[in-house]
Amino acid sequence: MSAPDNPGLRLDAKALAGMAHEEVTASAHDEPASQWRGVKLDEVLAKVGVSLDKPLRGKSLATFVRVTGADGYQVVFGLADLDATLGHTQVLLVDTRDGKPLDKDGPFRLLVPGDKRPARWVRNVTTIEVVDGGTTRRP
Repeated sequence: MSAPDNPGLRLDAKALAGMAHEEVTASAHDEPASQWRGVKLDEVLAKVGVSLDKPLRGKSLATFVRVTGADGYQVVFGLADLDATLGHTQVLLVDTRDGKPLDKDGPFRLLVPGDKRPARWVRNVTTIEVVDGGTTRRP
């Protein structure tokens, strides 16, 4: 994981296991619904100093989170999408499915249970980056 003020933090299974978990029921593609357990992405982001405790304002509204899987698959969320006073999108970094550790899709998988289809679900998450969109250049 990385953020502008914290260029590198390694989050392993032990660290994630020590964080508060939530459980959701959701189905991936054409599979039957499963019970997934994981940590809210905003709680994970707090580990690198990105807090969503207060409403975002100004340049923070341009900040985004990029999540990458082992196969290179990437998704992006605006930090505002995760803010409870704005988008309030539920995003979880899960480590168990139906009470068992993830197999080929793990050790971590990103889930967005409220999405109509699981296109933003990332298998085998390898990196989570917070990018300060207020400093990126326009094309």
